Amino acid sequence: MALSAVAQRSSVARPATASRRSAVVVKASAESRRAVLGGFLAGAALTISSAAQAVTPVDLFDDRPVRQKGFDLIYEARDLDLPQNVRDGMTQARQNLEETKKRVKDSEARIDSALEPSIKKNYWTEAREELRRQVGTLRFDLNALAQTKTKEEKKAALAKKKDFIASVEALDLALRQKDEAAALSKLSATKTALDVVLASVL
Repeated sequence: MALSAVAQRSSVARPATASRRSAVVVKASAESRRAVLGGFLAGAALTISSAAQAVTPVDLFDDRPVRQKGFDLIYEARDLDLPQNVRDGMTQARQNLEETKKRVKDSEARIDSALEPSIKKNYWTEAREELRRQVGTLRFDLNALAQTKTKEEKKAALAKKKDFIASVEALDLALRQKDEAAALSKLSATKTALDVVLASVL
């Protein structure tokens, strides 16, 4: 009798255990199917996105005019195998003589118009810095223009340029000394010397 009761109880308990296991298996199977389906949908979406990007038109731009104007100067400035004047852009800036002549005329206009008002207002620092800005480029531009002349013309142009630089240094000294009368006198001499040298190179 006791053995029969135990056998009956164990036979009753076994189906419940089997039921719990099957529920876990079913639940795991459902989650696995959900994960597989989600991965499939994600892959399909990526494929569609890639296909959409593949048919997007590509815009092509011709940068050759930009490069001719000096776009690559930044790379040349970092190239240690190039001469310093090339790395600084001095050579490239003076290869175009028309641009060089334009810069010279712009500097002449600034010297003729911007310095005198500053001197009369006793704005000494402003006048001095303006003079130095213009002469800083004029030195090299006048040399570049003189190089295009014959041997005798070049020699004469460089001598006139030397006289111009001397008059500029005298004007700069008058500005540093804050002497209005002397600065105006030296400015007039500087303008005359610049006109003389420009007449020989332009």
